[in-house]
Amino acid sequence: MKSYKLVIAALATTTTVLAAPAARAATPVTFAMNAWIGFAPLFVAADKKFFGAYPIRFVHMETGINAAVVSGSVDSADLSMNQVIGDHLKGFDIKIVMPIDYSNGADAIVARKSITSVADLRGKTIPLDTTSYSELLLAYALHQAKLTLADVKSTNMPASDVPAALLGGHAVAGVTWAPHISMVTGNPKFHALFTSAAAPGLITDNFAVKTSFLKAHPDAMPAIIKGFLEGEDYIKSHPAESYGIIGKALGISPADASSQYKLVINPNLPEMKYMMTGSGHFKIIPYKSNVALVTKLMRLQGEIKSNQSVTEPDLFDAKYISAMK
Repeated sequence: MKSYKLVIAALATTTTVLAAPAARAATPVTFAMNAWIGFAPLFVAADKKFFGAYPIRFVHMETGINAAVVSGSVDSADLSMNQVIGDHLKGFDIKIVMPIDYSNGADAIVARKSITSVADLRGKTIPLDTTSYSELLLAYALHQAKLTLADVKSTNMPASDVPAALLGGHAVAGVTWAPHISMVTGNPKFHALFTSAAAPGLITDNFAVKTSFLKAHPDAMPAIIKGFLEGEDYIKSHPAESYGIIGKALGISPADASSQYKLVINPNLPEMKYMMTGSGHFKIIPYKSNVALVTKLMRLQGEIKSNQSVTEPDLFDAKYISAMK
């Protein structure tokens, strides 16, 4: 909220006090999300009021996030690349306007230690959440080992149930994410076979909105991106305070927030520009390559017809990131 000083002008012997214009009313921006450490800069920026006239109001949802932003019941949401692709093909004009984070070990293929390579997964039953990026991580790892999803037996299961399936002896390997990974690797008979740290930029969280929101509120995204970047900087300069804020937002201790935050990376502005436009030189999978990988997987799974095509301009609006300095 801006503050204005009274302007006092002395006219002859009379003092006239001119009232300042009213401060701009805040326009809250609703953001649908589940509990995830990657949103740390958003939590900090909201707490420190870095978003200015566009404060974010978090709407916690375990399911239905995509439907909420498509229907307009929320202004913005964290959406995965496959969700945005699917929305576009269904005729919904949803755009990614900012990368939020990419996984840096927060997603993993976990397996018994007798499984020493991804190639050893051939023919094995692999429990994972097939509606999530877990399938993309598995497909990517298999491709690196010259295998495909057809070489394993994927079975759909919530990520939170994967540890019980493995520890109970129902499978020798599975795909899940933090904090469920440590529930498996805490057992000396299991290890992380392949993690997202080996594919930076593959698994991303993305700030997505309807284009109607962008047209109605042209100043919102510049304010949110600026606030997000300030939130990143604040975490670095005030870690103890920040992890307290993040922990409170997620219902975990500051120590757990600090530990979990190491498993994701929030891109800085040059990295954001590279991810969205390909401009620069970073060891991150850019959105263009990400779209190609996700589209290929969705075709293999029958979610996209062979005659349907997707291009990056359909999915991203990079002008807000590109304009930031």
